[in-house]
Amino acid sequence: MIIDARDPGVPERMEADIAIVGAGAAGIVLALVLAATGRKVVLIEAGGEKFSKASQEFYRAQQVEPVSHGPVDMFRRRVLGGSTSVWGGRCIPFDPIDFEDRDWIAHGRWPIRYEDVARHYPAALQWLDAGPAQFDAGAALPGEPADMVPAPPSDDVVLNRIERFSHPLHLGSWYRDRLEESANLTVLIEAPVRRILARDEGRVIAGVQIARQGRTGTASDIMIGADRVIVSAGGLETVRLLLSSDQDKACGLGNERGLVGRFYQCHLEGEIGQIQFTAPARQIRQDYEVAPNGTYCRRYIWLSPEAQRRKRLAGLVLRPSHPNIVDPAHENPVLSAMYLAKNWIVPEYARKLTSLEDCKRLELSRNPLTFWGAHVRNMALGAPRLAAFTAHFVRHRTLAQRKLPSVVLRDPREIYPLDINAEQEPNRDSRVFLGDQCDAFGMRRLVVDWRTTSDDHQRLVEGLKTLAAAFAQSDAARLHFEEDDFALARESRIPVGGHHIGTARMASNPAEGVCDANCAVFGTQGLYLAGAATFSTSGFANPTLTLVALALRLAEHLAEPV
Repeated sequence: MIIDARDPGVPERMEADIAIVGAGAAGIVLALVLAATGRKVVLIEAGGEKFSKASQEFYRAQQVEPVSHGPVDMFRRRVLGGSTSVWGGRCIPFDPIDFEDRDWIAHGRWPIRYEDVARHYPAALQWLDAGPAQFDAGAALPGEPADMVPAPPSDDVVLNRIERFSHPLHLGSWYRDRLEESANLTVLIEAPVRRILARDEGRVIAGVQIARQGRTGTASDIMIGADRVIVSAGGLETVRLLLSSDQDKACGLGNERGLVGRFYQCHLEGEIGQIQFTAPARQIRQDYEVAPNGTYCRRYIWLSPEAQRRKRLAGLVLRPSHPNIVDPAHENPVLSAMYLAKNWIVPEYARKLTSLEDCKRLELSRNPLTFWGAHVRNMALGAPRLAAFTAHFVRHRTLAQRKLPSVVLRDPREIYPLDINAEQEPNRDSRVFLGDQCDAFGMRRLVVDWRTTSDDHQRLVEGLKTLAAAFAQSDAARLHFEEDDFALARESRIPVGGHHIGTARMASNPAEGVCDANCAVFGTQGLYLAGAATFSTSGFANPTLTLVALALRLAEHLAEPV
């Protein structure tokens, strides 16, 4: 059942076998799987069933460098379903190389192997409704060419890998009936956890304390007693909860070595260089395609594991994109319309625009009338093209249950900017910590100090050069990078995807991380973590699929007889 914690009839104390804090992708999957094993589960969500600006304000935090990082509340949602309510649906697995002991990546060791995670990918994809665990285009798209374009004679580039897309699935809505009807599950909404409770000087978990603001205005707290608590509150709020739970340990839970909040990783993202396809159009597969089960799939350009090992590089993928949407010089009516209506387009695009547009708009809009007028002119001159696109977009995005993930616009010249998504190595000095400001419940807000290293940027540049050299041997495509592009790659620090990773990382011992291979927090029996906070490294892949796979692995572990 789903209960609003503000209702006066909710008891001030409840008991459960397992309390789960945070009802995003990991929390919802964990709750439903564990409840099905007969455990009495309480799933606790700070937000409600619908987005609220007032609730979202609790996510506000400080950034040490706000220009490079951006507002942290932009990429998260304090609502049942969490950030799945606005995600783009992209599902990509981690690869075997991500779990190898890469001695050239600082702090790059996982305490588990690829196989430990990979066996849960099929079930994770079912939970996300993203089709079978096929990420090779030859298998996923029968009858179609495997590669994006005919591959060059080089082992440094892979062109037949695909990313799969969920609806995108809002797990809070999609699984609401199951959350409501599960016999062993209670879902508390509007229930912000104030702290995690422990006994024996923080060595044994006791439950959680929920701050409740009654509808009558009277404040009271709700205590959930549980022998096992799982914190699945995202890469930032998980840190906030662990550090705020300092009533038994001044340093907070899991923080005896001062590692909670450290090793904060995002992905290095941006637009760098161009790809020019020279193959006949019939040989180019850079748009979305639909797999037999109806799932949208798309190929990408991947720096091969062989190249990464040989040149001691990190994970890197490129995706053909479209001209900078902010600059009206593109003369494209669709791009101008998307820019002017960014609040109504695909959420992933809207967030990316907000992250990238300010500096570009300042550069372009010295004369606002000229700037905005040029966009309007593009739309007017391209009205027929815009009308045709709008009809297609409404049919395949607005009205469809399985939605077109984003916009791919063909350039008659077959020249496209490149979106990059690159791995960031774990960096102890990149961190999230408690500041001096407090929210309405008296909890200290976070301060985000996201840092990259010179090695991150140098690996990115070398990765781009390696891919360009591989395509130089191709008759089907070329990558074009100028020195200014490499300079941008060395300096750009904009995590537009909102991937908050590694802040409570798993490790083989407490000197290197916060939790063990089973996501059990070192030093506090019965306390577990779920989500991208536990990732030891970030890889290049979006984290949602892997965090759901790890949640299923944790559920399997917790379902074992004690």
